[in-house]
Amino acid sequence: MKRGTKNNFGLILLLLVVVAFSLYYYQRDISFYLFADTSEYSAIRLQFKWWIMAHFGFAAFTLFVGPLQFVPQIRKNYPKFHRLAGRLYIIGSIVSAITVYVLLATTYELPGAIPSLGLLAAIWLFTTVAAYRFIRKRNVLRHKEFMLRSYVCGLAFVFIRLLPGVHELTGLFSFIEDSEMRRTVYEWICWVYPLILVEFWLVWRKQLLQA
Repeated sequence: MKRGTKNNFGLILLLLVVVAFSLYYYQRDISFYLFADTSEYSAIRLQFKWWIMAHFGFAAFTLFVGPLQFVPQIRKNYPKFHRLAGRLYIIGSIVSAITVYVLLATTYELPGAIPSLGLLAAIWLFTTVAAYRFIRKRNVLRHKEFMLRSYVCGLAFVFIRLLPGVHELTGLFSFIEDSEMRRTVYEWICWVYPLILVEFWLVWRKQLLQA
C-alpha cells in the first residue's frame, strides 16, 4: 500500500470514529429536547427551547458535513458537492456559534464556564469566517488550515461529553474534588487542548522540521 493511500485510509478511519461519537452524543442530547416531557425542563430552558434546537440543528452541519470536507477523494472528484457542503458547513457553524451567546445569557447554569464558551464561540466564528475569506481569495492552503481549526472548535460538542466518561473510567480528574469545578475544567479542556494540538501540527511542527 502506497504512503498516500495509507494516509487517506487512516484519515477516513479517524473521521469515521469522530462521526460515530458525534452521532451518538448528538442523537442522545437532541432526543431529550425533542421528546422529553416538558416537566423535565427548567422553566428557563423551556422558554428558550427553540434557541437550543436552533443551536443543535445548525451544529449538525458542523458535525456531519464538516468531516466530508477533509476527504481528498471528495474534494478532487466531486468539486461541486465539496463547495455546496462547504457553504452548508459555514452557515451552520456561524449560526451555531452565534446562538451560543444567546444560550450563555439565558439558560446556561455553570457560571465559571461562561468565559470559556464565550471565547470558544468567538474563535469558532473567527476561524470559520477566515476559512471562507481565504477560499474566496483562492488561498487553498490557508483555507484548509482554518477549516481544521473551525472544525476542532465545533468538536468541543463531542469532547465535552467524552471527558466525564473518561473520568469515570480512569479517575483522571479525581484530584478535583468539587464537581462544579471539575465541570468547569472540562469546559476549558474540551477546546483549548485540541486547538493547541492543531496549532502544533499546523505551525510548530513545520517550524521544528525547518530548524
